[in-house]
Amino acid sequence: MIITMKEEGTRFGVRAGAIIYNEDRTKVLLENQGRFYRFPGGRIDVHEDSQKAIERELKEELNLRADLKLKYIVEMFLNSMRIKYHEIGFYFIMQINEDSILNKSKSLDGDSDFEWILISDLDNYNIIAKPIKEKVISNEICNDDLEHFIYREY
Repeated sequence: MIITMKEEGTRFGVRAGAIIYNEDRTKVLLENQGRFYRFPGGRIDVHEDSQKAIERELKEELNLRADLKLKYIVEMFLNSMRIKYHEIGFYFIMQINEDSILNKSKSLDGDSDFEWILISDLDNYNIIAKPIKEKVISNEICNDDLEHFIYREY
């Protein structure tokens, strides 16, 4: 059972995501969800910690095992046309060989496409986790310190 709550006009969720860099840190892997992109990952299940959740998601979607480091805890308050969305996200960073995941590869379940995107082109992509996108673009992910921040659209 995933940690998600819904009420009329609002939704709350808890997510674990991965900022996956290629070997020379010029690209990141994104999941194409049609109208928007997101960093690979997914919802955390009840009784599951964030580390286990991201490991599970990466194994299920990409058959990927890698060394992960928790970098960001983000509280996002997003405003869409239909709902106000509150998400608590745990974002891990990692680096892999780009050839281990082919560009525009399908997830193992076939539900998603994953693409390597040049960091210099990220401004052209509608990424849900806007504060993480900005950190990647500005190259602020340069140390191992855990950071917590709040991002509000409403």
